[in-house]
This record gives sequence, structure tokens and C-alpha cells, in this order.
Amino acid sequence: MADLFKSVTEKLGGVAAKWTSYAAFGSFLLYLVGYLTLRFQLSTYGLATDLDLLDEKYLFAGCRFLVYAVSCVPSILIFVLVLAAVGYVPYRLIPAPAKERIHGWLATWCAKPAHLPLLGIVLAVVFIQFVMRRCFAFGDLLLQKQLPDEWITAVLLANDGKLALYFSALLAGVLITAAIAWQAAARSNSTSPAARFLLGALIFLVAVEFLLLPVNYGVLVSTQQLPQVAELPSGTKSGDGQRAWLVWNSKEDLTYFVYGFEDHRLLLTVPRKDALVRIVGYDDIYCVLFSADHSSSRPCAR
Repeated sequence: MADLFKSVTEKLGGVAAKWTSYAAFGSFLLYLVGYLTLRFQLSTYGLATDLDLLDEKYLFAGCRFLVYAVSCVPSILIFVLVLAAVGYVPYRLIPAPAKERIHGWLATWCAKPAHLPLLGIVLAVVFIQFVMRRCFAFGDLLLQKQLPDEWITAVLLANDGKLALYFSALLAGVLITAAIAWQAAARSNSTSPAARFLLGALIFLVAVEFLLLPVNYGVLVSTQQLPQVAELPSGTKSGDGQRAWLVWNSKEDLTYFVYGFEDHRLLLTVPRKDALVRIVGYDDIYCVLFSADHSSSRPCAR
């Protein structure tokens, strides 16, 4: 009995020690993705500001990204189940000898060390270059008169449901290449320098994809809503139809976006101690700026 108690105690102590390391690593990852989210969110707005090295905002932004990403998983599972249901009947109709030949060909093809890494590299490069990097087309949007003439603009102006589906597709693409990298690493027993190089390149590209996920979230998702304030910031000339939104609040300053008559736009930073913030609502800022009607409570219907 004493030996059992000692064994359980030692195992619990090991788990506690590892849990501390896991918690520290998890906090670091949340800070990293939170920093990327906020950095590219501000760049998309056109706000030039320095971010502190340590700020609790990064942790909160990382948590919001994590919750949003996890909420997209059910959409991916539903899509996978639909594809499985559609492909089940044709698969059952394939004769057994044909199934054996297909399985044998796949096993032979995957057994070669360079095949899976090469497939993953091709998919990752295409996905990064033509999908995940498209969000870099957006910059200084609060001061731009029109959006870029690219397909990613339709994603930026999509409704919440379509935007969530797009992010789910991004997440699914990253998970597919990560699964290929996992299988390639599990099957890798080759001493060939070329095979090891391809596997290393694939793992690097998968890491790049995971880093680009919070970047896309920061550009396309977290920039949609801005809080509208009741008063114009101090130092701003009041005019007909002028409205102001709070863009960024730091420890020392507040930054507002002022939109007024004849499409006049201004980013204004004022000391925090001199500013009174009264939020009256949250607006879809891209609808306000890039639609014909700027006066109604819902500037555009998505």
C-alpha cells in the first residue's frame, strides 16, 4: 500500500512539473499569436504605433483568436462528414480487387521517403502564396478611398457567416498540410540528405502557415467592428456629419478615427488623461467607409 501511494505521488509530481512547463509554453504561444493579431490589425487600420514588449492585450487577443479558431472546427468536421457520406457509396461500389490495387499503389507511393514531403511542400507553397498571403494586400484601409481590386476584397466585405467559412477553410488547409508533415515524419526512416531536407522544408512551411493564421485573423476578422464614441476627440474641428471611432487605447494615448463631410478622414492621437470616452455603439467600419450610404444606422447590408 505504501509503495502504491509513493508511486501515485511521484506520478502526480511529474504531471505537475510538466503542467507548469506546458502552461508557460502555452502562455508564450498565446502572447505570440496575440501580438501578431494586434500588429497586423493596426497595420490594416493604418495606425503607426509602437507596441510594448509585454502587454496583457496580447494575451486577450491570443485567447480571442484561439476561441475563434476552435469555433471553426465544427464547420470543418461537418464538411468532412459530408464528403465522407458522399464518397461512401462510390467507395462501396468499387470491386474488391480494384480496392486492393488502389491500397497497394498508395502504400507503395507513400513508402518512398521523398513523396509525402514533396506533396506537402507543393500544397503548402500554393496555399501560402495564393491564399494566405493575400491579406497583405490590405493596408491603411481607414485612409484609403477604395479597396484593392482583388478577390480577397470580397472576403473582407463578406458577412460573418461567410467570413467564418473562409477562416475555417484556411484552418482546414493548414491542418491538412500539418497531417501530411506528421505522416511524413512518422514514416521517415531514410538517411538520404534529400529526404531529410524535404521533410525539414515541409515542417518549416507548416510553421509559417500556423503563423499566418493569426495574421489573417488580425486583418480580416478582428478589424471589422470599431466602437463609435459620443464626442469628437479634443483638437478636432467639429463639422456636419462628423463621427469618431476609438481605434486604439494604450496606457498613455488614445487614437481615434474621425470621418466627416466629403469623405474627410483623420487618425488622431490624444493623451489618455485629456480624453473622455463614451461608446454609443459598434459599427461595421468597412461598410461605413466603402458603401454609398454613410448616414444610416446600418450603412450597408451584407
